[in-house]
Amino acid sequence: MVAKKIITVIVLLQSVTFYFSQNTVNRQQAKDDIDYYSKIVSDSHYNPFLFISQKQYITEVDKIKNQLPEQLSLKEMTLVMYKVSALLQDAHSNPGISQSFMKEDFSKPIFFPLILISDHDKLYSTVNTGAIPPGAEIISINGKDITPLFKKMKKSIGGTSQFRDVISLKLFSYFLYLEDITPPFSIRYKSSDRKKIDMTIKEGIKLRDFLTLSMPGISKPYEFKMINHQLAYLDFRSMSGSTDDFDTFLSQTFATIRKENIKELAIDLRNNSGGNSLLGDLLLSYITDRKYSLQGRKYWKISQIYKDKLLSDKNTEGEYLKMKNGTVWEIGDCKPDDNKFKNDTIFKGKVYLLTGPFTFSSANLVADGIKQYKLAELIGEPTGEYTNDFGEAFMFNLPNSKIQMRSTSSMSIGADCNAGSYTPVVPDVLITPSLKDKINGIDPALEYILNKPGGK
Repeated sequence: MVAKKIITVIVLLQSVTFYFSQNTVNRQQAKDDIDYYSKIVSDSHYNPFLFISQKQYITEVDKIKNQLPEQLSLKEMTLVMYKVSALLQDAHSNPGISQSFMKEDFSKPIFFPLILISDHDKLYSTVNTGAIPPGAEIISINGKDITPLFKKMKKSIGGTSQFRDVISLKLFSYFLYLEDITPPFSIRYKSSDRKKIDMTIKEGIKLRDFLTLSMPGISKPYEFKMINHQLAYLDFRSMSGSTDDFDTFLSQTFATIRKENIKELAIDLRNNSGGNSLLGDLLLSYITDRKYSLQGRKYWKISQIYKDKLLSDKNTEGEYLKMKNGTVWEIGDCKPDDNKFKNDTIFKGKVYLLTGPFTFSSANLVADGIKQYKLAELIGEPTGEYTNDFGEAFMFNLPNSKIQMRSTSSMSIGADCNAGSYTPVVPDVLITPSLKDKINGIDPALEYILNKPGGK
């Protein structure tokens, strides 16, 4: 079975190599780019109109076109393409974060430096925010009201509502940049005693520094620690990187667990937005020797643009290239298989899996397979993606603006092989942090595990 692929934030931050000096596009060029995007999606996407009818998509796109100004900056055009691509509700289909015209800006400290939390459409500071007292409600930044701005951000991203909520926070500084909100940052907030207070942050930070704060897997993909000498805690934040490096880490981790005679293990996927699903298989080889599957079946649309992508990647021998454009390649038999990796020593203690709304793509596959085959007890919040969802993403450039877009070409069916089910992975024990928990940095899901009989 072909592993599900995604393009993670780390990949999207890589520099774009083509040269582009144009700073604006006119209305007709913008319309042509939108039409080009729609044509590519029609040719290559497995089912672009799963969550929106084709008629409604055309109607909404026409509305966007009719609202275009005579001239658009490339930031404005990027926001337009976020709005267009979000109509499909495919969280893998959107503009790339790194665009050629942004390259110089990414090296400048011009991005909003504070990590915030949300409660519906309102944003708050936390004990870790630093510059603002914890629990303060952010009212505006540089004169722009935060609530409608945050709503706009969420509408610019596809996928489930829980994923849109969390990714909008993790990319908050980036979207402020697209809205031309740069230093100095004039912030108005409402304190706990309801007083409105104004403050200014003179300088920002580089985008990568912000993303490293909001998505720690960028700098450190996995980490292990012991909690109270009772619980082994593996924070699995990213499925990027080599299997050899991850295997070395896991070998050392489980050697420590055996040495300390630890009987309970918590694997945390709440900060993991995916990558290479083989890393998930490798992890499972340390906790089970049973047969399982991370997905039941895959339907893969055959298109020339994806063939061109494979050829540009020097992949000239794949089965995909032999198939007729416009057809669908069906992969998988809905049966569990032996793990691709083998380990002589398997952890035999109690395993917990922590999930949340940022558990996405290949990490979602792992959570789905673990739940379906009862390889661990799931604790926390539902994942940020349906068990049946799109994958096999690829990038392409719009002809006029040169904005780099991402789309998908396949549909993966969950481990239960129910093609008609569109639900996330729901934990066995559902624990949702309150606003107070988030403000104070309290982790009720982890506390639940620690306070269970045997976990104290």
